[in-house]
Amino acid sequence: MVKSRSGDSGVTLIEMLVVLSLIAVSAGVVTLALPGAGQGRTVTQEANLLAARLNLAAERSLIEGRHFRLDWTTQGYGFDEWTDDGWNDANGAPLSEDHLLDRDAVLTDADGARQGRLRVTPDLLPPEAGVLELTLSAGTARQAVVFDGIVAQLTTGAP
Repeated sequence: MVKSRSGDSGVTLIEMLVVLSLIAVSAGVVTLALPGAGQGRTVTQEANLLAARLNLAAERSLIEGRHFRLDWTTQGYGFDEWTDDGWNDANGAPLSEDHLLDRDAVLTDADGARQGRLRVTPDLLPPEAGVLELTLSAGTARQAVVFDGIVAQLTTGAP
């Protein structure tokens, strides 16, 4: 005959071990998913972020008929939007927020220029100077972002 537990009995050792195991696994997943306090984004992560923002600007430009401009320097970049008043900070996250590069990352173009501007227009034509290639580098790591007026994509930067 099977004995039933009384209402005032506590949890069993097995139940406690299962709960502790679930908590440990959850804590491990969260710890691995979040960057540590001393860790910054890698060059590849920064390049992916730049490409994603350029693609978002091109998409918004095409769909909403808006004109955007990417202003970049070695330390970071930001997006402006053309309005009746001229160039103003872009509206709508994440384009409205200027982005500073992490750590020792440096942003340059293919000619080595350390700052510049790029217009993104609804007709999605290539930039006036041709396809734009921006290179992010930090130490020996390099990653290039190529933008042709329609889409930004990553390529491996030259050593």
